[in-house]
Amino acid sequence: MVDQPATASTPDEALKQARDRTGLIEIGSDSWRPGLAILFEELNTSTVIAPHGRDYLIESIVAALSNRLRVTDYVQHHPEVLEEKIERPVVILGMPRTGTTVISYLLDCDPARRSLLHWEPVHPVPPATTETLRTDPRCLALLEEQKQIVDYAIKAKMPLPHWEDADGPTEDMFLHAQDFKGLSWDSFLSTSRYAEWLIDEADMTSAYEYQNLVLQILQSTAPGVWSLKMPSHSVHIDTLLKVFPDARMVWAHRDPYKATGSLCNLFKLPKGLTHIEGGMDHEATGRNALRQMKAHVDRPLRARERLGDDRFFHMYYHEMMRDPMQVMRNLYAWAGDPLTPEVETAMKQWLAEHPQDRFALNAYTLDQYGLSVERLEPVFEEYLSTFDIELESTS
Repeated sequence: MVDQPATASTPDEALKQARDRTGLIEIGSDSWRPGLAILFEELNTSTVIAPHGRDYLIESIVAALSNRLRVTDYVQHHPEVLEEKIERPVVILGMPRTGTTVISYLLDCDPARRSLLHWEPVHPVPPATTETLRTDPRCLALLEEQKQIVDYAIKAKMPLPHWEDADGPTEDMFLHAQDFKGLSWDSFLSTSRYAEWLIDEADMTSAYEYQNLVLQILQSTAPGVWSLKMPSHSVHIDTLLKVFPDARMVWAHRDPYKATGSLCNLFKLPKGLTHIEGGMDHEATGRNALRQMKAHVDRPLRARERLGDDRFFHMYYHEMMRDPMQVMRNLYAWAGDPLTPEVETAMKQWLAEHPQDRFALNAYTLDQYGLSVERLEPVFEEYLSTFDIELESTS
């Protein structure tokens, strides 16, 4: 079946295109509709999203709905996957830009663990086997596409604020996005309306249930104890624990001033893909980032009061930068899992092969986004007084 260009302007039109593309009808539920309706309102009214940006987002929307259709169809033909149990996952959360990617890659060095790999949310069914997780043709094709991007970025000394290899760990957000409840959608948009709805109003239960369903499918042919990552789990801890009650939570900590500036800088790339030239409102981006960061510290602080501190392992960015292996030893001890010499060696090798300066350094300041340490201090006062976080800069 040849894919036709996506041209939808409503949720129903997008669903029809996904059905035409896949030849499938059943999508499981309508839990995806509220988030998608807000996305289309933004796309249909924005004056700064370029035509090519609209095309990109609509194609992404149809692809997400197509995956829901395929997942629903796979479960109908393989109902035994519903018997799979997702037990004691290690879940990394915290503010964005706090070192969560590094720790997820180090955990992925352990063959006893199971990571959600970057290519798997793109092609969740049929699931790969343990032996083919990193050699599946779908993975290799995406790796080849990425190789061209990496080679260009290194040659051009182009900064990449965030990078994931196709065969490396990714964020649970890209599964939540298929329920249209993922902050990845917000990063392409010109207003903060979607992010505000997602953080303050959306019922995240269906997103976590959809994630659980996809993990059941993936685990059925490639088992292991899951290591999962998504900074914004910290905004939805109660829902996370409703679906994954025995989750072991790793809370990543970093200088919130530095992390906020880094998040603002991260938004430049996706907005550059969708906005007209000069269409990105830097001060609005700063306000949106600050609102998100406040939720990412306030919500887990309140959850910690309810649940107790022993539910969390505290991972400090400055400790991870200085002695990552000691941090991993402490994490494994807290989790009650064995850290073998072979896994330690694999982790050290990964660190040696992935230096922090692999790509050009990112340069940014808070004032580029209408922010300052003075403005942020009241927002992060409780967070900084609760945890022993080393500040990295004052700009």
